[in-house]
Amino acid sequence: MNKTVLYQIKETSEYMMSFVIVTKKNNVIVIDGGREADMPSLKKHIAGRHISAWILTHPHIDHIGGFVSEFQKNGGIDFDIEKIIYNFLPYELIENKNVPNYKYHREELNEMLPEFNKLLPIFSDKTHIAEQGETICIDECKIDFIYTWHEGLYSNVVNDSSLAFKITTPNKSVLFLGDLGPEAGDILFRESRHLLKSDIVQMAHHGHMNVGFDVYAEIMPDICLWCCPEKLYNEEILPWYLSDTKTQTKNGRLRMYGTALTRKWMDILGVKKHYVTKDGTHKIEL
Repeated sequence: MNKTVLYQIKETSEYMMSFVIVTKKNNVIVIDGGREADMPSLKKHIAGRHISAWILTHPHIDHIGGFVSEFQKNGGIDFDIEKIIYNFLPYELIENKNVPNYKYHREELNEMLPEFNKLLPIFSDKTHIAEQGETICIDECKIDFIYTWHEGLYSNVVNDSSLAFKITTPNKSVLFLGDLGPEAGDILFRESRHLLKSDIVQMAHHGHMNVGFDVYAEIMPDICLWCCPEKLYNEEILPWYLSDTKTQTKNGRLRMYGTALTRKWMDILGVKKHYVTKDGTHKIEL
């Protein structure tokens, strides 16, 4: 009997996030896909299959750069896509707001979102804007969208706009957290705590500067999926980017966690297995 299979794809470019789920009917669910350099590997794992849904978590280049590059190149003709699912924050969201570190966030929004928006006419007939609380089914996979962007989260604008969703098969559940940070994690916990328990979790924001311990404690995963290179997975206890607490506080980033601490949390929770993209592509039966 055919099985549901999840591929966590090895990074070609650092920090990229790319997952392919092959259903029992040999259809595919793609999650993000990484940068342009990651497309050959993604195509290899899709292997010409029908893509029932391509889910884009948020508009950062390490998540949707490859998708954008394919449609810029040839309109996406290399893929048989039925539905493109996303819910990106409006480009104008941070205008006229008291946003800490405004210049940085404007640069982040300019990285990919305008290019994606330019391409919308090409695939607008395939798009579906996911709503929090919505459920869709693809073959044996049930997808529950449990978090979308919230206005008012301005300290970590793009990352905190990530879609969070749980994919449940008859045997396993996998929670995808995108690049959510601690503030978005607080809202996720408050609004969707009862939906968090999952067998497998994709570690938010590559396992650093991510959601808090309370979120992971509610998930209680057996398996963790880490999209990160060696230098991040095995970084020092207090990495350089978290040591300047004055700047972090000024920018509204009051609770930032590195991977070393996050890994300690997983030890406390008794996680049985870690899959890390630095080690190659991982095949997991669901």
